[in-house]
Amino acid sequence: MPFIRKIEARAYSRATEISERVASAICGIFPENIRHKIAISEERAEGQSGDSISIVSGLLDTREDCEISFDFMLKGMEKKDRRSIKRTLDLRLNNNCVFFLRIDKQGAFLGKIRLADNADVIRARIYFRDSPRCKKRDAISLIEKRLQEAED
Repeated sequence: MPFIRKIEARAYSRATEISERVASAICGIFPENIRHKIAISEERAEGQSGDSISIVSGLLDTREDCEISFDFMLKGMEKKDRRSIKRTLDLRLNNNCVFFLRIDKQGAFLGKIRLADNADVIRARIYFRDSPRCKKRDAISLIEKRLQEAED
């Protein structure tokens, strides 16, 4: 059975934003008791119009904490978002068993986990692992099970 081996979350901090708040938004998609374990990093870059941006990333790579965090994300979402994930599951999971979510950055900063319908997002990547190799259909089954548990 697949398990989650790491979760990466990444967001842009525009010149008008405070990167510490973006880091706080990233941490907001994880349970409070796990947030101190997230490795936050920041990389400077230049935007398309020449403005300065920062790429803020968070990494969680302990299996138990990743499992708890994944459930936290799903349970924290509204029913309509979980249904949207279920409908688009095949598109969100690639053949290497990486599951993609686009989470609303402002919502996460305010303590709400919801799928993004704009460009200001936290891109979350959830990496599944299985021995010896993850099979996409097994990862889909696991995600569907977790979505159902989040409904209960």
